[in-house]
Amino acid sequence: MTVFWRKTVGTGFFKIPAGTQKITSQTLTRLTLNVIPSHKVLTRSSIAAALIVVIAVTSFWVFGTTVSAQSTESVTVVSSSVESQFPEGMTFKLDVESELRIDDVRVTFEVGDRGTTQYAYLELDQTTRPLVNGELFHRTNSRDRYIPPGTAITYWFEIIDENGDTHLTELETWRFDDARYEWEEVTLGTVTILYHGPVRTRAERLAEAAVESLGIMGPITGADVETPIVMTLYNNNAEMIEAVVARSLASSRELITEGQAFDSESVVLVLAGRSDIGTATHEMTHILVARAANSSGSVPLWLNEGLAEYGNLDKTVSYERFLEWAIGTDRLIPLKNLRSFPGDPNLTLVAYGQGRSAVNYMIEEFGAEKMALLLTTLGTGIGIDASLETVYGFGIDGFEDRWREEIGADPYIEATPGPTPTPDAEPTPTYKLLTAPPESSDAASDSTASENAQPTEVPEPTAVPDLDDEVVETTDDDQVEESAVERDDETSGGGTCSAPSSGSIDGTAGAWLLVVVGLAAGGRYRSRQSR
Repeated sequence: MTVFWRKTVGTGFFKIPAGTQKITSQTLTRLTLNVIPSHKVLTRSSIAAALIVVIAVTSFWVFGTTVSAQSTESVTVVSSSVESQFPEGMTFKLDVESELRIDDVRVTFEVGDRGTTQYAYLELDQTTRPLVNGELFHRTNSRDRYIPPGTAITYWFEIIDENGDTHLTELETWRFDDARYEWEEVTLGTVTILYHGPVRTRAERLAEAAVESLGIMGPITGADVETPIVMTLYNNNAEMIEAVVARSLASSRELITEGQAFDSESVVLVLAGRSDIGTATHEMTHILVARAANSSGSVPLWLNEGLAEYGNLDKTVSYERFLEWAIGTDRLIPLKNLRSFPGDPNLTLVAYGQGRSAVNYMIEEFGAEKMALLLTTLGTGIGIDASLETVYGFGIDGFEDRWREEIGADPYIEATPGPTPTPDAEPTPTYKLLTAPPESSDAASDSTASENAQPTEVPEPTAVPDLDDEVVETTDDDQVEESAVERDDETSGGGTCSAPSSGSIDGTAGAWLLVVVGLAAGGRYRSRQSR
């Protein structure tokens, strides 16, 4: 345990670790300096007062503390470790030697920079005492317990013996890697790329791009760029799918995750491929935005994605195409409504284009310094409308008007809600017996009409241009950022495929069925007449 002794003069306090057996001259000097308030000038009277308090505390320590030399020396740590079993979890282990019975061993750990610690108790095996073994498996294979590979884990053990004395181990920092592979690393500046297999050249290229993007986006966001960032590089989707945040099987089949950013852990997962530089620099910028604003949740989606695209060193032109389409067809989404991505995949790409365009306008028109100030203001808890008013002198509506004018779009006019129309009463449905008259040709006519029917017109664009190059961002309740592209094996270039459901009957098959039924009925009718 730790003994705290609050002094009655000055503004400091003593912190004496349990297990200290004597107060040396160096300890006395350190305690004396801790007693003296930092804002006061050292005088003889203040030094004398400090020495009196130190002597009093020393006396209390020597005669009053319950931790004895015998109990401190009775427990010896033989080894301590933690092992990764990603994606299932991690195992903490501790071996100690003790003549006393060990009542409890607790491990306390912090994940990345989440700002909170958690603890759990180890299972103990004391059958071979004085050697005592402790082990704990911490599960990470669910959404609420997920920890991304590459995260730094800080941990320590507390050992409590039968006398109630507590013994602490030193703090250790360990990296939670994906245990399925043997990892190598490339470090450049504050960026570390973890990779496996013969892809070192790709890892080096990613590190260079990441450092370049940090140099660009650091001043623009005003974020800390000295805290290390770890990128874990996966070689294919089969590897990546087991590493990302768990989601439904249906979603996993439809989406290929190209990247995920975890701002609290300063970790980015990247899928190797032709767009990996764009993915890595885009996702890394999300981390910088969260650092600058104290949380990614305080930054609206259009601004967050727009800044991530500004930091993207391998930008795609598809977002610009969809933005032009939205301008020409009056499908722009009001920025104040872009709190989440639309359900329509076309409008999702429009949202990316809007964010990129809006941020470009803000930086080019008003400068990078104001962008950094905007993120700082958002970090204080003020909403986007008030933050824009504070930094730029206009709110979200005023900004939207200026931006739309810049890109040549029609001004946004908010719809005025009208009276709710009264629905017309629906007639009572009637039911008729459907039969095919003898020797009727209606069925054949219906079949011809079905084959000649024109398909419903679909507004352009109906397919995602160059979707293989797209990075589509999605969010979840844990404020985790993720880039994904929709996979469609039936079509090239992406888009959606409306195939008939299994077991359904289309129009042509239905018409032929009516023909068969009609012929059968006609045959029975003629048979009755001949009798």
